[in-house]
Amino acid sequence: MSINFSLFPTLTEELLGKIRFQPRPYEFYFDCDTEILPLIKEQINGSEKYYKLSDENGIWNLDEYNLILKREYTIKSFSNLFGVDGIVCRNAELGLAIMWTSKSSNIRGVIDIGAIKNISDNEKILTVEEKFDVAMLRGQIDLKTIIYIKKSGNPTLKEEFLANKEGYILGILDEETIILDGNGSVFPIYEISDVNQPLWYVKCEWDNPTIDPFTDVVAIYLNRSHKSYIKYLDPKKKAYFNQQLLKEIMASALMIVILKLKESEYWNQTINGENLDRGSVSEAIYYFITTHKWDISSPDRLSITIREFLDDRML
Repeated sequence: MSINFSLFPTLTEELLGKIRFQPRPYEFYFDCDTEILPLIKEQINGSEKYYKLSDENGIWNLDEYNLILKREYTIKSFSNLFGVDGIVCRNAELGLAIMWTSKSSNIRGVIDIGAIKNISDNEKILTVEEKFDVAMLRGQIDLKTIIYIKKSGNPTLKEEFLANKEGYILGILDEETIILDGNGSVFPIYEISDVNQPLWYVKCEWDNPTIDPFTDVVAIYLNRSHKSYIKYLDPKKKAYFNQQLLKEIMASALMIVILKLKESEYWNQTINGENLDRGSVSEAIYYFITTHKWDISSPDRLSITIREFLDDRML
């Protein structure tokens, strides 16, 4: 068991309340040809820390498109952070940043948000924007907004007990995790090019669906070499792109996943939501069934409720 102990005063809940930290929700976008298109951010199982991204057009995937992050922060009464009752000396400079980690991609980084100085203007609005390159991220991205010492100050005798080393992290203001679903849609969609394959097919390659990550073992494959893809499913040809066909493919694929899971020994555990790893195949299906009221009483009822869901989701 590890115990974190700081030699200096750090950000507390009480102090956080005094400075009135007011962040707006993260916004996500992606570049598509000459347009910047929005992604929808949704809570996972009502959690305030776990979210997933979806694209109502079914276009976005991390192998072909980038990911753009935007956010605005407002901080009021931040003079409380400075001086003997705060966390740094009166003439130091604080910084805000987003620490991000993508474990599946084995990369991490820091996004600078801006600086806070102890001046009379006691409200600060900061905005941040960051672009993640195509194929840079996988799995999920963990985001933590931190406050740290950007520039050290000259402490008085009464302030010498305060931290004063540049780069020292004084606290985490908020944190959340974004699940990246491969295409950000209902589940990953990948493209292949094979003249001997059909227009689409779905793969379900799990060993234990209660553990195996959904995005690693379940996927739809669209065949770029098929004549119907060129006519109806190429997202770059917007005048001909048939969203209804894409919805039918997704509905059929979801039926396959659920019916295969229903035949397995893990079905009762899945529908009861018992001991399911976050992000697993079973956890995803349990979420769809319970949150979106999919009717699993018969294949025909399941087919109807899946299509109603996709009609509402992909307008």
